[in-house]
Parts: sequence; C-alpha cells; structure tokens
Amino acid sequence: MQGSNSGGKLETRQYLDKMFYPKSIAMIEASSKREWQVKGILNRNYSGDIYFVSKIEKEIFGIECYHDISELPDGIDHAIIAVNRKKLKEIIKTCIEKKFYTLHIFSAGAAEFDEEGVKLEREIQELIKNKIRAIGPNCMGVYCPEGRISYAPGFSEKSGRVAFVSQSGDITTQYVLNENHYGVNFSKVASIGNSIDLKIIDFIDYFNSDEKTEIISIYFEGFSRYEQEEGKKLRNVLMKNKKPLLLLRGGKTDQGKRAAASHTGAVATDDRIWRTLYKQTNALEVTSYEELLDSTIAFNYCKNLYPKVKSVVLIVWSGGKAVLTTDQLIQIGIDVPEIKEPTRSKMKEMISIGSVKNPLDLPWIGREGKYPEICKLSIEEEYIGGVILETGAWEKLDERFNTYFENLLKIFHYTKQQGKPFLLSLPHSHLYQQREEYKNKLVENGIPVFPTVSRAAKAFLNLFEFQRKFLF
Repeated sequence: MQGSNSGGKLETRQYLDKMFYPKSIAMIEASSKREWQVKGILNRNYSGDIYFVSKIEKEIFGIECYHDISELPDGIDHAIIAVNRKKLKEIIKTCIEKKFYTLHIFSAGAAEFDEEGVKLEREIQELIKNKIRAIGPNCMGVYCPEGRISYAPGFSEKSGRVAFVSQSGDITTQYVLNENHYGVNFSKVASIGNSIDLKIIDFIDYFNSDEKTEIISIYFEGFSRYEQEEGKKLRNVLMKNKKPLLLLRGGKTDQGKRAAASHTGAVATDDRIWRTLYKQTNALEVTSYEELLDSTIAFNYCKNLYPKVKSVVLIVWSGGKAVLTTDQLIQIGIDVPEIKEPTRSKMKEMISIGSVKNPLDLPWIGREGKYPEICKLSIEEEYIGGVILETGAWEKLDERFNTYFENLLKIFHYTKQQGKPFLLSLPHSHLYQQREEYKNKLVENGIPVFPTVSRAAKAFLNLFEFQRKFLF
C-alpha cells in the first residue's frame, strides 16, 4: 500500500515520474466495457497496487472493485477518472482529500463542448491548483513501457528512445501504432487533451532532461486559456532543449483554429510567433502527420548520422523512376549532384546499361557483386550528404532475393561507416504480404523504411536541418 501524501509540494518532474512510473493506480468508474483501458495495464505485468472503483460492477477481469473512492488508501500515485462531467468536481475533490498525486481526467464534455464545459474547466482548474497535478480533461492518458502503464493494450511493450506529447487522443494512438509498425519504440507518451493543468511545455521540459528520451515529438493545437505566459514559457523550454524536437502544429488556418477550439478548447496562436520560435530554437517544424511519422523514423534509425550537405545519391532501378524522383527531390529542396570525375568513369566501367551520373539507374545488377561496389564509389564523394535508395517488393523471398538483400546491407553499412544517413523507399504494392515481410527484414536490420522517395526526402531534410541548427 502507498504511504500518505503529507501535502508537501513536489517538483513537476516528480509528479510526472509518478504518472509514468506509478507504484499505485486507481481507476475511478472502471468498466469492463472499456476493456482496452484496463488491459493496457493488466496485460503488462504491472507490479504496483491497482484499485478499481465501480458502483455497478463487483469485479473486473478477476479484480474486486471498491464501491467508493473513500475506501481507497491515501497517497495513490495516479488516478484515472472516467465519469460524467456532472460528477467530475465531486470526484476530484475527493481525490484531493485523499492526497492523490496525479490525475488523468479521461472525461470529455468540457471546454471543447459548450459554455457550461468552459465554466466547469475553470472551476476544476481553480480546485486543483497547487494541490494535485492533472492531464485532461478529454484525453487518452499515458504510455510508458518501462513503467508498465499504457492506455492501449496494442502498444509495444518494448522501450525506445522517442517521447511524444499530444493534444489529440486519436493522433496519439495512430502515431504510436504506426511507429511501432516501422520498428520505432517509445520511452514515454502522453495524450493530454485540454491541458487545464499540465501542459505541453511541462512535458518538453521533462523529456529534455529524461535520460531515457533522445527524440521528442509533439502535436500542438494551441495554448491553454489558463496560462497567460505560455508562449514565453514555450520559447524558454525550447531554447533549453538539446535533443531533436519535431513539432507538428494544428489550427493554422481560420477553419483549423475553429476546429481546434471545438476539439480541445485550445486558444489559437499567431503564425508570426511560430516563425520566431523556429528561428530562435532547435525545434523542427513538420507540416503534416506523415512528415511527423517519417521524421521520427529517420531520427530513430539515423542516430548521429546527420548530413553535412543537403544532397543525396539517389539509387533506383528504372530510368522513368530516376527522372520522376529527381524532380521530386529538387522540388523539395535536395540536390542530386552529378558524380564527378574520375569517380564517374570508374563507375561507368562496371555497367553496360543504365546511368551512374546520379541518380544511379542500375537495372538487372542488384544481385551482382559490382552493385554495392558502384554505390560505394558514389557514397564516398564528399559532396554527397546521404543515400536514398528505392527498392520494390519481391514475389518470392528466395535465394535470389537473399543475394540482393545482402548487397543492400553492404550499401547500408558502408553508408553508416561514412557517417551518412541511409534511407530506403519501399513503395506499397499489390504484393502486400511480401512487402510486409520485406519491410520487417529491413527494420530488423536497422534500416529506416518509407513508402515513397519524397517522404524519405522530407525526413532527410529534417536530419539536415537539425545538423544545421544545432550541430553546425
């Protein structure tokens, strides 16, 4: 059992430690109908004390329920509240009386819903001030593999290097699942909804000093209506940050701002503020959900492999693809420089068809020993910042495929030895199963996989931008 919280105020970091590594959890209005919420913890061999409170159910998945919060011990680390908004204030008052440390207010129907919800939020915000720390309302909660806590049972149980904080529950869920699918695991994740208390700035500050976290990613919809100086505080925590930090902002257009207000009750911000923030800090702006996914993958796999020049050698197998993908890279802002002499002549001696100018159009030789050797010559050139290689799903992952795959690994390892990033495009295909199996082999070998060259290229640009802003 937990000891009583004597009321002594903790630092924000200590509260967040209790949220991500709780030694005791209370689920208030727990329900077997929300199986995902319960099993996200039970299926992870959680070793702390767990308490279910329900006025309806006597037992949930073999655990006896308490009828009322008053029956619980004092000083519980983390409580998950899922009640009708009419009961919310009363429940939170009891949690404060019981000296709980942190709350996850899952309940919706607050400022994102109507004026009554706005009023309720203000009352709750005043109620919890300096007494307890909370995320929400209207949020999914936290996920920490090492802390054995997850709001979704489908999230990976493996710990990783990425931390994520988001004002959207669904974006949080889809982002984690998609990243897990491409071999990326997380240190900590928080869906924080309307942010009446703990805000994105608190999590950035926490992640920046967290030794388990090496990459920070954020989905931000707007500042809280309860913090007048949040813009200034955000700038300060971003200035202190020393890690790759990817920031996706929603609510840029008038319509988007309106949607954000009805989603989390967030207060929209002026674009001029953000232009200044990006100039003055190491934060990297990503402009789409796909770019957030892809850039996270790139930073996860390309640790300390940051391009010093904004150019790549592009390796393909088709002349048409060579033309189209070159256009895409140039339009994105990446150079595809011609391979200079005498290297180009050395490379040309090894082919009978195709091109080695850059892009390298190398049909029919992928299984030959000269294939990685040709690529190696181009990768050595100092004006080449990295490699983007496009491959395709094979109908059979047989011996012929294995020979080709070994050549791919040689190119990948040599690129790493040169201190340059290697990014691979594996387009979606009618050979769905084969593509999936191929993708898994690549991921298992530490190769970052993207569905298109242009998506790999945008991720490459963010690797370059981090090097330019922070490491140059």
